[in-house]
Amino acid sequence: MQSLSEKKIIFIILLGALLRIVSISLYGDEEVANEWGIMLENLEQYNMLSVRSIDGVPVPNIFMPPLYPLFLYLVKLVFNDSFVFLNAVFTTQLILSLISIFLAFKIFLEIFNEKYSQVGTLLYAIFPLNIFAVSQISSVSLQMLLINVFLLGYIKFFKNLTLKNIIFFSVPSALLILLRGEFFIFVLLSLAYLILKHKCFQKVIVSVFIIIFLISPYLYRNFNIFGTITITKSSGYNLLKGNHPLTAVEGVGMFNAVEKVIPQTTDKLKELYALGPIKKHDLLKDKILMDQAIEFIKEDPVKYVKLYFKKFFSFLFFDLNSTYPNYYSIFHIFPKVLLSISTIVGIIFTISMKKNISNYFILFYLSNIGLFSFFFILPRYSLSLLTIQILMSLYCIEKIKKKFNIL
Repeated sequence: MQSLSEKKIIFIILLGALLRIVSISLYGDEEVANEWGIMLENLEQYNMLSVRSIDGVPVPNIFMPPLYPLFLYLVKLVFNDSFVFLNAVFTTQLILSLISIFLAFKIFLEIFNEKYSQVGTLLYAIFPLNIFAVSQISSVSLQMLLINVFLLGYIKFFKNLTLKNIIFFSVPSALLILLRGEFFIFVLLSLAYLILKHKCFQKVIVSVFIIIFLISPYLYRNFNIFGTITITKSSGYNLLKGNHPLTAVEGVGMFNAVEKVIPQTTDKLKELYALGPIKKHDLLKDKILMDQAIEFIKEDPVKYVKLYFKKFFSFLFFDLNSTYPNYYSIFHIFPKVLLSISTIVGIIFTISMKKNISNYFILFYLSNIGLFSFFFILPRYSLSLLTIQILMSLYCIEKIKKKFNIL
């Protein structure tokens, strides 16, 4: 017989499912657009991971991480009809999102009692941007699932340095690196914090070995084509998008149209295009964009330092000048601001000099914001930190209740 606690979690998951089904029916994408669409088409036609074509010929990709386009490709292999394919993607993303809700409960339960964990899980399940994300052809649903597996694995690894927990942490770490090329920074940060706490060098080396082993096929692919050991090479594009004279917090769209937005790159890009569909096109293009971004920053460093803090504030709270449709809807902005405030209060109440798991959450949260603020901030980026924010908010509620003797 199911306990009352189990019934509550089942109810929360079913409520989450209902809300997401409504979101898909109202707002679901009608096609695989932009970069994902290009990569999927090139995988189907040329069996190649490619996001750019030169003279009609696709060139190897090093710009986008591979995991989500491969996910779309696998779904398309099973469901070839366009309508069925889209519904299969939405259904899969719905399932991933529901599993994420359950994993969020397991994460909260590692730190708090059942009552707090149920409240946190409900907040996670009904958070509007989290509901909306499932209706988009985007890597967000997969990312949130893997983030929750990563966090749960890290908590268990932090508490008990067994081989089982090392694997539990290392596998989602590798998959997240394949989903978000920059995630290796947060994996290294997490392992460094673990060493500070436990002085567990051998355990960390085992974890690093597992991660490298899992991502090694794609590392080898990139080394074989581009002569560099990396998952992605897009820092030039991302830095320039978020740091040029006309940019704002959200960056200015310049995919496949860089010269139109940044005319200073025209001559160098023309020289690159004149080389034709060479294998290293993506790599060389990113170098051109990186050089131009650095040049802009050097010309007016004060401007871009101010912009950095503006982006930091936008990630921390909200964008004062967003151009995204419905960004300022009360259903989006009110929960976001409320959660951000409770997160900050939770950090203030919780932060200490101790090497404990709560300080790790704070480090993970602030380092994510600090890194992405160098580039540009899109509304969906904050979703990757939703579990951490709810954790810190629960700390906030717990501290307030203890301080004021609230039952």
